[in-house]
Amino acid sequence: MNAKSAISKEIFAPHDERMLGAVQVKRRTKKKIPFLATGGQGEYLTYICLSVIWFFMCSVTNKKPPQASITKVKQFEGSTSFVRRTQWMLEQLRQVNGIDPNRDSPEFDLLFENAFDQWVANTASEKCTFFQVLHHTCQRYLTDKKPEFINCQSKIMGG
Repeated sequence: MNAKSAISKEIFAPHDERMLGAVQVKRRTKKKIPFLATGGQGEYLTYICLSVIWFFMCSVTNKKPPQASITKVKQFEGSTSFVRRTQWMLEQLRQVNGIDPNRDSPEFDLLFENAFDQWVANTASEKCTFFQVLHHTCQRYLTDKKPEFINCQSKIMGG
């Protein structure tokens, strides 16, 4: 079973969530830690995952709209299991920056209401696929404040 299938089964399925897409990433810039970190858990792989959960109310005809979220998932060295880390509701996403609209680049930024991360995907095509799913999900599930997609190639936006 590949990592994305395992994440879907281990992290999202038990909570009745459906993983729509995932991209393996590394930080583009080191996070500044204001103190000397000791006892860290070693090396790890990081995935940014997009998922949706459907909430059903008491009556069969009355159902709440689905909620989409972006979750950071890690797999630590020497472990076969995955750990859910940070999670944001899709409504908190303010901007998706593809860095360069003129070339395939694995780099991208995600800006949330209260967080900003700079990432590098394994490949530019993996980033592109994730962006396409993310853009489609935003169009489908967000009615009010949709995030701004900047510096993205037209193929990501359906062009």
